[in-house]
Amino acid sequence: MERPVKDGILYVQHCKFGKKSWRKMRAQLFAASPSGVARMEKFDVRDDSTAPEKTSLRRCARRVIRLSDCVSVGPAGTESCPKATAAFYLTTTEKNYVLAAEQRDEWITQLCQLAFQGAKETAQSSARTQPSPAVPMEENSLYASWQDLTEFPVLVVQTDAATRCGLHGHYLLSALPQNLTLKDPQSRQPLLTWPYPFLRKFGQDQTVFSFEAGRRSDSGEGTFTFSTPRAPELCRAVAAAIACQQQSKDAPDPRLSAEGLKPQPWGPGAEEPQ
Repeated sequence: MERPVKDGILYVQHCKFGKKSWRKMRAQLFAASPSGVARMEKFDVRDDSTAPEKTSLRRCARRVIRLSDCVSVGPAGTESCPKATAAFYLTTTEKNYVLAAEQRDEWITQLCQLAFQGAKETAQSSARTQPSPAVPMEENSLYASWQDLTEFPVLVVQTDAATRCGLHGHYLLSALPQNLTLKDPQSRQPLLTWPYPFLRKFGQDQTVFSFEAGRRSDSGEGTFTFSTPRAPELCRAVAAAIACQQQSKDAPDPRLSAEGLKPQPWGPGAEEPQ
C-alpha cells in the first residue's frame, strides 16, 4: 500500500463572478512508484470542518493532479489567505492553482522534489543505461531551459479583443525573439502572433500580464489580458526580446520600431492609451 510523503490540510482558491473564496481540502503527496505516478490527491473535507479519517478517504470525492504535468511551483505572497496560512501557486499544463497552507514552505519543497527532482533523476538513470558515445558529450543547459524561460501557461481574461478573437480558457504564451505567440496548450500549435513592433504598450500587475495590440496586428487592435503567476517573468522576457530586436537593427524604420516600448505598470490606476 502506498504511503504519502506528505499529508495535511490545504485551502484551494476559487474565483466565481470575480469573487475569490477558499475551499478547505485534505491533500496527500505521493512519490512515483510501481503502484502509481507522482501526484497530489485532494479530498473534500466534511461539512463539520473536520478532516475525514484515513480509512474513509477512499469514499471521499478525490481529485488527482499529476506532478509530471507540473510547470512551476512558488510562493504567492500577495494573496489574502485563511488565518495562519500562506499562499503558493501550482501551475500545470492544464490549470493554474492558488493554494494556501500553514506549512507553505514544506509543501513547496516537497512538490518541487516530486515534480522536478524526480524527473531529473529518471533522466539521469536513463542516460546511465545507454552506451557511452565515442566522443565525450555534456548536457546543454540552455536547450533544457529555453522553453521554461519563454513559454508561459496563461488563462485568458475576457476583454473585447479576446471575445472578438474567440479566446477563452487556458493557453501557452511564448515570448519569442520576433513576436508574442499564443499556442494551443495541448498541440502547442500557434494560434495568434503579435510582432513586437505592433505592440503599443505592455505591462504586468502581480499575476496579470496585459498588452495593447495595434491595428496592424493579425488580431486587430485591442487589449489582451492574461492571468499567470509568472507575470513578472513574462513581462521581463518580452522586454528582453524587444531590446534584442532593437540592437539587431542597424537603422530601424521609426514607423515600425519598438523604441520606447517599455513595460508599464498595469492595473486599475494605469493610464489609458492615448
